[in-house]
Amino acid sequence: MPAAKKRLLTGRSSSKPDALAAHDKKRTEHVVERLELAMSRIRAEIEASDMIYPENKGRLTQAEVCRRAGIRNVVLQGKKHKTTTKVQVDAFVEEMLGRMAGNGPSARRIVTGRANEWKDRHEKIAQAYNLYVLRFEDAMKRNRELEAENEALRAQLSASSKSNVKAMKNKQQGT
Repeated sequence: MPAAKKRLLTGRSSSKPDALAAHDKKRTEHVVERLELAMSRIRAEIEASDMIYPENKGRLTQAEVCRRAGIRNVVLQGKKHKTTTKVQVDAFVEEMLGRMAGNGPSARRIVTGRANEWKDRHEKIAQAYNLYVLRFEDAMKRNRELEAENEALRAQLSASSKSNVKAMKNKQQGT
């Protein structure tokens, strides 16, 4: 079929117009930018959380990177991305999996272990705090008892006028 006749039937020529090619290129660049942004955010999150991926139950996959980028996973299977972008995403996932402390169930075990460790530390601190509170309360009770005894002895001393012993003035009480 001649190109002029095809243009009449379909409304376009047999080759892609420049506007469509430019649109395709922009769309491809947009996908690449979103994936790069998602990968940099994922990398930062993993590094900030002691090398465990904090989302998707700790599993990092190509599909998860696509989800975070806001694109469908099938986009990477297209001819524009299959040999370029998909390879980069796969390399990123492999790199992160190699650096991560665990992936999936093992990440949950690691997180659970860390949580239990912190829980134990918290319990020890709480026990030590409670012990010191009890010691402080005992010391305050003993202090009140000694102050009462001291006051009784001062009263007894001032009552006996025959004694050569004089009561010393307490700097705090002013007596």
